[in-house]
Amino acid sequence: MSERNGTGFHPLLVVLAAIVIVVAIIGSYVWVTYTGPVHTGQVVSVSAYPIHRELSTGGGLGGLKGQPNVYDEVIVIADVKIKSTTKLPLFLHDMWGEVTLPNGDILQSLAASGEDYKKVFVAYPALEAQKQEPMPRGVTMTPGQEVDGQLIFHFPVTEKDWDARRQFDVVIGFINQKNLVLHTMRVQPGTESSGT
Repeated sequence: MSERNGTGFHPLLVVLAAIVIVVAIIGSYVWVTYTGPVHTGQVVSVSAYPIHRELSTGGGLGGLKGQPNVYDEVIVIADVKIKSTTKLPLFLHDMWGEVTLPNGDILQSLAASGEDYKKVFVAYPALEAQKQEPMPRGVTMTPGQEVDGQLIFHFPVTEKDWDARRQFDVVIGFINQKNLVLHTMRVQPGTESSGT
């Protein structure tokens, strides 16, 4: 006479079923985690626009009387392509840039979005000729889909520090997936190339 647990199933069948379930869960995890990249991308072009301002403090403002307040920034425009290489949907969440300065410090800048994207071209009309469609946020990429668009970053650095940077990366953040980091390499001053 065979032994049965309270469910009416033979204990050996219960153990086998449990093993199959555990193996299926582990296999799914390994498949999702280790099947290779789920996305690829490329930075098609990078343009940097240094801005240098000297504002006089006058007598009524803080600081040394008659000494200008110096303001430096670099606006970086990057045209980017992303492609889904998985059979699962990808949820594109956010984008940011990371610049490594000559001293090793890393600065991050979230990509301008929505109204902020439009305001850049209002504040700096000289950039209007570079304007393209912005990279969409919060979209679900279907398997094999390719998305492209423009990203704008702002870094509070001098033109000299930008030109002497060690590295500039564009990072694409996805929900429930690893970030896609796109490295750019300098070919010669004023020219950029990219890789994944």
